[in-house]
Amino acid sequence: VVPHQCTNISMSSAVGDDGDGAAPPLTVTVLWATQTGRAKACARRAVRLLRLSLGIGSIGIGGGRAFDDVDFLSLGRRRPQQKQQEEEEEEDPAAQPRKRKRRSFLIMFVSTTGDAEQTSSIQRTWSKLLSKSLPRDLFADVEFALFALGDRAYGPDAFCAAGRKLAARLVQLGAAPACPLGYGDDGSPNGGVFADLDVWLEGELFPVVRKRNGVAVGIAEAPSLAVGAGQGEAMMEENLPYDVNVVRSADEVESGGRDEIPEWQKKQFHQYYCSHFKHSRPATAYQYDRKLERTTQQSGIPSNDAPLLGRVIVNKRITAEGWMQNTRHIRIHVGRSMDDERDRPSTPLCENAGENLPYLAGDVATVLPSNPPSLVERFLSVLPPSIRQLADDVLHIKRDILHAGATVNHPWPATCTLRGLLTHCADIQSLPEREDLFALAACCNPNHSEGREQQEKLIALSETAGAALYGDYVIREKRNWADVFYDFDSLRWEGAANDGEKAEGRPPLTASRLLSLLPSIAPRHFSIASSPSLLKSSRTGDETGFDLELCVAVVKGTTPLGRSYAGCCSEYLALIVPKDDASACDVPEFEGFAVVRLWIHPGSFSKLPMNPLKEGRMDATRYFETPVMCVGAGTGIAPLRSLILEREAGRLSNLGNATASPSNGCVTTAGSEDNVLVFGCRKRSKDYYYGDEWEKMSDSKRLRLVRAFSRDQAHKLYVQRALREADRGELIARHILEEGGAVYVAGGSKMARAVKDEIVEALGARLDRGERDAKRLLNKLKRIGLFSIEAWS
Repeated sequence: VVPHQCTNISMSSAVGDDGDGAAPPLTVTVLWATQTGRAKACARRAVRLLRLSLGIGSIGIGGGRAFDDVDFLSLGRRRPQQKQQEEEEEEDPAAQPRKRKRRSFLIMFVSTTGDAEQTSSIQRTWSKLLSKSLPRDLFADVEFALFALGDRAYGPDAFCAAGRKLAARLVQLGAAPACPLGYGDDGSPNGGVFADLDVWLEGELFPVVRKRNGVAVGIAEAPSLAVGAGQGEAMMEENLPYDVNVVRSADEVESGGRDEIPEWQKKQFHQYYCSHFKHSRPATAYQYDRKLERTTQQSGIPSNDAPLLGRVIVNKRITAEGWMQNTRHIRIHVGRSMDDERDRPSTPLCENAGENLPYLAGDVATVLPSNPPSLVERFLSVLPPSIRQLADDVLHIKRDILHAGATVNHPWPATCTLRGLLTHCADIQSLPEREDLFALAACCNPNHSEGREQQEKLIALSETAGAALYGDYVIREKRNWADVFYDFDSLRWEGAANDGEKAEGRPPLTASRLLSLLPSIAPRHFSIASSPSLLKSSRTGDETGFDLELCVAVVKGTTPLGRSYAGCCSEYLALIVPKDDASACDVPEFEGFAVVRLWIHPGSFSKLPMNPLKEGRMDATRYFETPVMCVGAGTGIAPLRSLILEREAGRLSNLGNATASPSNGCVTTAGSEDNVLVFGCRKRSKDYYYGDEWEKMSDSKRLRLVRAFSRDQAHKLYVQRALREADRGELIARHILEEGGAVYVAGGSKMARAVKDEIVEALGARLDRGERDAKRLLNKLKRIGLFSIEAWS
């Protein structure tokens, strides 16, 4: 049995601990921490090369192997017999102590996100690792190899910071690095992080693995990373993790007049889709009771991992018509959980510090999208006829747990149609990774006139030597799974061989193999743009659930060769027709295509200061004890709007004006220096998101507004320059050093880095040790929640 639900590779040497027998197998565990999937792709490549190039047996690699999906601390716990042996040696002075053999070997791939932060898939594990109560020898039996991913463009301090921090902490807890850390740079020529990965694998990791396993498999020299076509054929011999059978044909399926709702909402399929969707839940997502009140989870009670169901009630464009960017303001009423049938004992949160709210300002909504019907139909059209004819049959999909590690997807619904699975579960709109192309190479039918040639092309595209070709074909031209199947038509070929003889055996690509290859749809994260207090006060008392708002920039464009492309989730949300109805708590209101699946979890701004000044200290400009400065550009305004409106809602509530809206122009006492917003966009008349709100708040002296419209004048004006020039360069230093203010930055990574550099420079000009003291001060503010950056690429 493979422990921990990780990718495990069994390795053993021919010589035992005492030289008189075989040593116990050395368990190799492969884990990744990723935000966009890059670290996971590196892990997949490493495991394949370990298996195929070094001849090491493995159960493969699959979904659910992120750090937060395993009990990471248990990897360092020693077996009872090991502890007993060590105790006996300590009690008997004459006994010859044995040199401890490290029994666990970790291979880890760790990405850095935001402001040199850990990614969302390791945050829970990282919090546990930082506990001061952990023993210093917790990982004394563990060796590790770590490949860190980053971008040197963000400076030496931020480059691969998450991986470097993790390695340092593991060493503090007794683990030993088996080889030097690997560093993957997005900007490396000829392959980016994958080029750096291959250098590290061949120069550092493989020699270590060969040393421990060389006698067993007889490897005499470092393996080459070159891969031949024969490896693709060898993959066909693997046991498949899925077995697909038709339960009812399309002719036997009755629609029952329910074609107006998606398949995942239909009663006969609901529980199976729900089980599949649960695997996409973020590790830190909130728990809710039946009344949709936020709760804490009782020990020993399974959590409710099912998504919440929300109905889109507002979906409007907030950029000017004809402008190149279509950005939407979307309001969602969350009314129930997909798994409301199950009884869930829970403990209500205390009503302190906003814990009675359904979410907090600055939180994140994670939305699970579906594919458009047109794409599903196109993908079906490029599949082999034997698979295409199953499109509307009811299928039973049996999962073989022993071989489930060979997949890169979550367990598919046990009962569904192929069309439904491709619409709601399989990410056919994503760009196939290089390892996906390698796996597809085995499915090229050799009976096709170009079958062998297309197989070789797919393998070439998967290798680092073909990085430029992969970049041109997949990355720059945005080719998704349907495009690849269309271009490589031997994947769907089921005809006769070239010499006219009938093709022998089953076609290489079957429904079972297809489901083993396709990735699951990954949920997308959107910073919530609304104030929970404000929206809660605006709803009537008899309504169940709560509202939230998103600011979504629709991804849509044209490739260099004129191919159109669109973002999966942003396009999905943009096309939803709002459904606003007073009977919000009726179950039918949460059926139909206006219903979205989502979770809510904490974001980067979880410690928003809300304490008012003590009586007697308030004046015409201040109400809160801690002023807040928000700096952002583009859709980075979303979490900042949530923070500003939440503070305004709290102020109005405390002043007895809870029903007033922060954007209605109502003037009350205090507030003009409480909140400062530095916001940038291209043109005031085109993409000034929520500009009317900011102008009204500024006019009523409840917001200090610093604008940066980059294309409204001859010279470019970005937020970092506007921040630098505000109050003749004194604004940011005065805000932090004299007023003790908080600073929150949100937007693109390059903008966030430039803004942080400006802050460091401004503070350094006033502090004794310059930038050194400035960085220390920001780190201190970061620890107490008064400085935070939420950045994305």
